[in-house]
Order: sequence, then structure tokens, then C-alpha cells
Amino acid sequence: MIEAINTATDLALEQGIRVLQTHFYGSQRNHVLRHLEIMDPPVGAHIVDAGSGIGEVARIMLEVRPDLRFTLVNISEYQLSMSPEPCELVLADFTDSGLETGCADIVMFNSALCQMPINQALSEARRLLKTDGKLFVSDLSVDEYREFPHLHAAFMPVFQWSEIIERHGFNRPDLHIDRGFSMEHFHEVPGAQPFVGVYTKQSMGKHVGSVIDHHERIALQFSGGKDSLATLYLLRPYWDRLTVYWTNTGDPVPEVQAIAEQVKALVPNFVEIAGRVNQQVKAFGLPSDLVPTTSTPVGISAYRSGAPLQDRFACCYNSLMLPMQERMVQDGITLIIRGQKNADRMKSPLRSGAIENGIEVLFPLEHWTDEQVFAFLEEHAFVPDYYRDLSASPDCLTCSAYWSEGRARWLKQNHADAHGIYQAKLDVIRQAVMPHIELFNLEVSQ
Repeated sequence: MIEAINTATDLALEQGIRVLQTHFYGSQRNHVLRHLEIMDPPVGAHIVDAGSGIGEVARIMLEVRPDLRFTLVNISEYQLSMSPEPCELVLADFTDSGLETGCADIVMFNSALCQMPINQALSEARRLLKTDGKLFVSDLSVDEYREFPHLHAAFMPVFQWSEIIERHGFNRPDLHIDRGFSMEHFHEVPGAQPFVGVYTKQSMGKHVGSVIDHHERIALQFSGGKDSLATLYLLRPYWDRLTVYWTNTGDPVPEVQAIAEQVKALVPNFVEIAGRVNQQVKAFGLPSDLVPTTSTPVGISAYRSGAPLQDRFACCYNSLMLPMQERMVQDGITLIIRGQKNADRMKSPLRSGAIENGIEVLFPLEHWTDEQVFAFLEEHAFVPDYYRDLSASPDCLTCSAYWSEGRARWLKQNHADAHGIYQAKLDVIRQAVMPHIELFNLEVSQ
């Protein structure tokens, strides 16, 4: 994709096109100045240009508004090399820009949002914007959603653009649709109509409230961990509007089960789901962070021996996540709320505001850090005791995977019988894995 961008850049420059957008209102300069007028940035505003091209938009705006400060984010080092001073240049995928939270007065997408994973890009834009910051979007509207693989782009009707943007925590926009445009240099999207939208970032409280108001059947996924607990207490004003779902895996952690019982007594709607860990382990073997070929179904069939093992994600999904998902679908849930954070090392690729299989997701803690979660719990609820020894909330007491969490020591101190079961499981894995590790170590030592 980078090569395609750089090649397209050279072709555009050969034609005298420096504002790398799909359409123009008059000259390129007048087009940029019209956008500046619509944007109406405050004095000294910090503008983040997402997918900034060669920085020509920033250069023209700075000519008439030298008080503005620009950060140009681009995946193309070639384009950034042509960008003007004194702009800050950031070589990065905008969806993970690395910029400071709350640093921007305006985030600007000029013919760029159409080429990005929209949920991830809007999530990052919301993170970067200050309270009441502005989101500026200039793109193309078409009669129905269409993807253009050769352009690495997707376009949709203007109302659909706005619906998606609003789901990510922005107010209804000031829309500008002007038919006085030219697309002589861009013929790839027949029948397209340019639009400009200026959206204002909502406060988290208002955003959560507006999302909840659009749904009648709402689920809050609860695990007993710090993030789901913080999400629960953050949404306390809405407890009567939602149902808390918790999966008892079949090998519950007593401390987590006690928290679930406490929550059950607090909220008006609570559903405990029967998990399937025992059936899953019986059918596919112990979960493990390492699974050698001789412990896979094919390996066991081929060698006529071996202890069956399964990867930890397969076990979690089938034992824990799938039963909860099936129950929520059965209950007609249209909004799922969970405590996922962008800072989490392990997380779903979805971002708050996305819709999958007709169900919207809302992650109120999306831009929080672990430190913020613990601080919130200390002030508004409580921090589960097991976080003194464990790095994460355990779903199954004797789970034989997730070796980085510190389970062995914690079990030894708090659950002696379970510790024995856990160690026996690890011994099964050790016997299956060690021959392969020994062969590997021999190979890399030669």
C-alpha cells in the first residue's frame, strides 16, 4: 500500500496537484481556505491532520493563520519528507498515532477517513481531542455503501457517515454539501457527492447516555475483573436499563464468584450463565500457552499417542465467551457494554461504536489506563484482593494456561487443594512440551 501511495503522489504532483484530495472547490488554494472557514479554529488551535498527504493543506492554512499549530500523521515517509516546517511530523498509522491523549483542538480527515479502518480511526480521533474538540471530515457521499479495493477505500451515504461518527461519541454535525465542486482529476467513484462535516466531541457521560437511549435490550459483560467492575460502577445511573451477564465457567474462582454474588444483590437484572470448561477440556484437552504438534488432533492421530492440548484462546472462547454470546443473542441484546481498553495488551479488534452482527458495542473505558481504573475503583467501589498477587482476574481457578499471571504462587498461598490440581495439569503439559523444547534448543545451539 505504501508503494501505491508514493506512486500516486508522484502522478498527482506531475499534474500540478498538491492538495491530495478527491475534489476541489475552485482552485486548490480556495478549496483549502473554504475548509478553513468552515472549520473556524480558535486562536492558537492545535490541529492533527490524519493522513496529511504532503502537508499542503497545513501550508496554505498557515499562510493565513500562522497562529495555528499542526501535527501531520502519515504512514508514508515519502509524503512526510515533502511536508512544510514548522509542522510536527509523525510517521505512524493514525489508528495508533502515539500522540498524547487530549492534545488536539481539531482532528482533520481530508479524503482520508475513507481509506482507514473507520472504527479504529474514530476511536483514536476521540482519544486525541480535548473536551469539546472538533472533528473535521471532508469526504465523498454515495448512494449506498461501496468498497473500492483498488483505492483501498470505502464510501457511503452522508447519513451513514454521520451515524457512524455519532456512535463514536460526537454530536450531530454541521453539514456542508456544495455542488460547486470539481472532480476532473478523480473519476474513480461515479455519482459521488462531496460533503464536509464538523462534529463536536461529547463528554463521556453524555456519550454513554445517548448510546443507551437508542437501545432497549442492553448487556453489560461482567467478569469480576477490575475493568468490568469499574464499568459497572461507572454506569450506576443506568443499572435499571441494563442486564449484567456473568459466566460461571464450571471451575469458578471463589473470590470472583463472591464478587459476582455481591453484584447480583446490587443490580436489578443479573444473569448467570453456565460455562462449558469441563466439557471443553474433556473433548480437546488442557489449555496451554504452548501446544506441540504431537498434542494436536492431527498429531495424535498420526503418532497414535500424545496428550491432547488446546490453545488457551480456543478454550476461553468455547467455555466462556460463546455461552455468553449465545445467551445474549437469545435475549435479543442490541448493545453490549464491556470494559475493554485500548491500552489492554490483549483485546478485541473492535472499537466502541462498532456494530457486528447487528449488535453495537460500547467500551466506556476505551481510553483509560490501568492506573485510572484502579484509582476509580479505590474512590467509587473497591479493588479485588487478588490483584495484590495476580496481574489479571482469573476466570477458572485451575486454568493451566496464562502462565504470566502468577497463578501458582497465588494458589499455593490461598487455595492449597487447587494448587495441587493446577500443578498436576502443568505436569501433563510439561511432559508433552519438553521433548520439543529440548529438540529446539539443540537446533538453535548448532
